[in-house]
Amino acid sequence: MRQGALLALIAIILLAVGGCARKQQQRGDLALVNNRPITKAELDDALEKAENGDAGRRMLDSLIVRELVREEAKKRNIEVGKEELDRRLDALRDYILAMTGKDFASWLADNGLTEEDMRKSISSQMLLAKLVFPEADRQKYFEENKAQLTEMPHNNESVIYRQIIVGSQSEAEAVRKELLAEAKEGKVSDEAFAKVAEQRTLDPNGRRRGGIAGWVVKGKTDDPKLEEALFKLKPGEISEPIAVALPAPPQGQTPPSTPAQPQFYRVVIVDKHVTPGPLTLANNEDIVEETMLKDPRYQSQLQEFFNNLRARANIKVVDQRYRALEEAYKQGREAREKQLSQPGAMTPQGVPGQPGRQPRMPARGMPPSRGR
Repeated sequence: MRQGALLALIAIILLAVGGCARKQQQRGDLALVNNRPITKAELDDALEKAENGDAGRRMLDSLIVRELVREEAKKRNIEVGKEELDRRLDALRDYILAMTGKDFASWLADNGLTEEDMRKSISSQMLLAKLVFPEADRQKYFEENKAQLTEMPHNNESVIYRQIIVGSQSEAEAVRKELLAEAKEGKVSDEAFAKVAEQRTLDPNGRRRGGIAGWVVKGKTDDPKLEEALFKLKPGEISEPIAVALPAPPQGQTPPSTPAQPQFYRVVIVDKHVTPGPLTLANNEDIVEETMLKDPRYQSQLQEFFNNLRARANIKVVDQRYRALEEAYKQGREAREKQLSQPGAMTPQGVPGQPGRQPRMPARGMPPSRGR
């Protein structure tokens, strides 16, 4: 077949495939099982019927309360500025990289999200926290817990790194040579390192996450040789083989006299050097918000105002499948009006609670890697 005819045939095939894909998207296909489509309508129907319809009602309730929180924030002239939202997203990028080994865009795509989705979700949580806790309360909570916050990786000089662990020094040298062969200007890309880690590393977690090992905080590792290597490397540079330090026996015990344990080695690269900013509320507000919202000392206050927020809402549910939700709001409003009509009743003060069971990224309040 002539080259021109071959190219024409490939073009026709690509057009056909593209047309088929567009038809599937228009129809709402989510998956193909032996060429039989699973449609978005089928998924929606299954979700609506899950738990006798409670799953759908809970999700609708969550969206209603999110809107109520936004309206309440608007009434009080409370808003989230672009600069503080950008700062929160930057912190989230580091967290996702250290926990999953993926950059922000890849992680979003894997979870069917866009950056705009995350901006809306994080903005809603930030509005909620501003409604819940005055600035003075957040600052007080920050000061009370400052000692714990000093342990967080982002408040210290630290690195986010990847490693490949193998069973001998010679194998580590071979892995290093393999990586350098694909390097550009002496720098190994995260993608190239991840690909080799998934095939070669003995660490099962690293194999699943492209070799990502998380954070190491300077001066707080169990392996001085690893720390020394990490803080000398520039992003993309690969280390010489490093012997993996075996854990020391418990204090007061002597190592048992057994045959020598195998010596493992690793090669590492640094994804990012983290330079700490000032230890301020602004740089730790996500952690403060998250812990305050979960603190039992605030739960009754949160729930009281949350109930009040719902009771003041005028909700009309159009879809017949969820009319029970409208009735629940009506009953709550009547109950609150009756409560407030009692002699001596006081108008509830406080803040709205969590808007339903919405998925949220956890705060960055995790212990730093110990360099294992």
